[in-house]
Amino acid sequence: MNNNPLVTILTNTKNRAGLISRCIESIQKQTYQNYEHIIADGGTDNTEEVVKSYNDPKIKYIKVSEGGPVAQTRVSFGLSKGEFITFLDDDDEYLPEKIEKQLELIQSLPQDYGFIYGSMTYFDYQTGKQLYTHEASYSGGNLLPIAVSYPIICGTPTLMFRREVFESIGGTWIAGIGNEASDWALCCKAIKQGWKVGALKESYLKIYVNHGSVRMSDLGYDQDTAIRYKKFYQYFLDEYADIIKIYPKAGSEHYAGMLANTMKLHEYGDSFYWWKKLLHSRLSIKSILSLPYYWYKCVLK
Repeated sequence: MNNNPLVTILTNTKNRAGLISRCIESIQKQTYQNYEHIIADGGTDNTEEVVKSYNDPKIKYIKVSEGGPVAQTRVSFGLSKGEFITFLDDDDEYLPEKIEKQLELIQSLPQDYGFIYGSMTYFDYQTGKQLYTHEASYSGGNLLPIAVSYPIICGTPTLMFRREVFESIGGTWIAGIGNEASDWALCCKAIKQGWKVGALKESYLKIYVNHGSVRMSDLGYDQDTAIRYKKFYQYFLDEYADIIKIYPKAGSEHYAGMLANTMKLHEYGDSFYWWKKLLHSRLSIKSILSLPYYWYKCVLK
């Protein structure tokens, strides 16, 4: 085991020159210092000027103007040299021990643990108030039904992959599924390949919301977004149909998503179909009321 492995940190950014300094400086403050930080810029603002003002030899700045997060990450990974791959969004920050603690965990696990994830704490950017912590609760193998059911094993900046594992799942995000920066989908893909997952229980991440900029993982709320969300949930239903057949509740979140977004698109026959699928997979008051709720919200309101 290499006691001082190189860690690659990948950051995608787009027109966030006013936010990226916190990301960069939190990485510079890491207790573990054998890293490279690759920043892929898909925007048109002065991010390059901000990044290069640090004059930090550990930072590699590249311009990837087309292709979005999928292309940015693919190009960055192709340039990387790290034995382990991790991430940081341009508007968030690591606590100082983040990389150190991740390495301690992943290097303590057998090789069939292909990646780890961890808890992360959300903060309001405007007030500084702590909102909640997304906790890392599950670890080990045979987790695909749980992973597919709901975005539990996820959290882009908490992920750390062994290099060969990240390469085996494509070396970037999954293209053409409606949400081309989905950590949820990527983690499920790795678990489907048979990799076990480790969980870092403590939170070493600060995730900021309400800073006035759209997060790269956000899709928005317009009709085009509904089309993309519909495509995203359909991807899960197709890709994991065998799992959902054995574990029907694993499809509930996706049926609910299809119901909501077909209703937004005024595809009422399809909405009724997905509502029935939802009821068969998860009979509850919430499921029963979901059809009239979305009818009121999307049609009558």
